Amino acid sequence: MILRNWMPLALVASVCLMTGTAAAQSEDADNEKPHASKSSQSASAEDDWQVMAGLGVGIAPEYRGADSYAAIPLPYFSVSKGRFFADILRGIGWKVIQTENWTLAPTISYARGRDNEGAISAFDDVSDSAMAGVLLNWQSGHWELDSDLATPVTGDLEGWRLRSYVRYRARITERLSYAIGPGATWADSDWNDSLYGVSAADAARSGLDAYRADDSHFRTSLNGRLSYYLTRKLNVSLIARYSRLYGDAADSPIVKDVGDANQLFGSVLATYKF
Repeated sequence: MILRNWMPLALVASVCLMTGTAAAQSEDADNEKPHASKSSQSASAEDDWQVMAGLGVGIAPEYRGADSYAAIPLPYFSVSKGRFFADILRGIGWKVIQTENWTLAPTISYARGRDNEGAISAFDDVSDSAMAGVLLNWQSGHWELDSDLATPVTGDLEGWRLRSYVRYRARITERLSYAIGPGATWADSDWNDSLYGVSAADAARSGLDAYRADDSHFRTSLNGRLSYYLTRKLNVSLIARYSRLYGDAADSPIVKDVGDANQLFGSVLATYKF
C-alpha cells in the first residue's frame, strides 16, 4: 500500500528530470509559467489531481551572456494535488503555508549549468545541478509576486541564487489574456564564478583572458506573455523576455569580449489541462 501511494510521485519526479534540461535552457523560463488563477479553482478541485502538459519551441542565447542564439524545444509538464506540486519549472515541492494570498514551499528543483557552445566551445562544461530551496508566492487580484532562493546540492554549480518576478495579469477578451512585469536575479560570487569564470585551461584553449568573478552579479528583466484559449483546456502562448547582466557577470570575457550583456528570449508554447 505504501509503495502504491508513492508511485504517482515517483512518476512525476522521473518525468520532471527527463524533460527538465530542455525546459531550463532559458534560465528564467518559469517567469511566465502556464497559470490557473486561484479564484478559478474551488477547494474541492485543488484536492483532486491537476495535470497539465505542453510543448513549444523557443529562441534563446547559446549560453548565459552569449550574443548567438539557437532554437530549443520546450516541453512542459505539471501535476498537483492539495499541497503537493511538481513541474519542470518550479521543481517538486510541498506548500507548508497556504493562505488566500500567500504560499511558502520548500522545493527540489533543477538548474542548467553551462553548455559551452559557440565562442566558448573550447571551455570545460559546467554540469547541471539539483537545487534545494524555498519558494514564496503572493497573489492579490491581478498582481502576483514569485520569489525563490536556492543552492545547488549536486553538479558543478555553487553558491546561492535569488530570483523574483512581479506580474500583472488580465484578460483582453474572454479568450485572450496577457501578463507583463519586471524580474530580477541576484547570485553570490561562487554562483557567478561557476558560470562566468574563465579558468587558466579555458583561457589557453580559447585565447580569452583568464577571469575570476569575485563579486555577486545582478540581472534585471522585462517579461511578457500573450495567451489565447482555443478551448477551456487548450491554450497557446507567445512569451518574450529582455534581460541585462550587471556586475562581474557583465565584465566576464565570455560576455564582454565575445558575448552581450543584453539578452533576448522568445517562445511559442501550447498547453493542455487534463
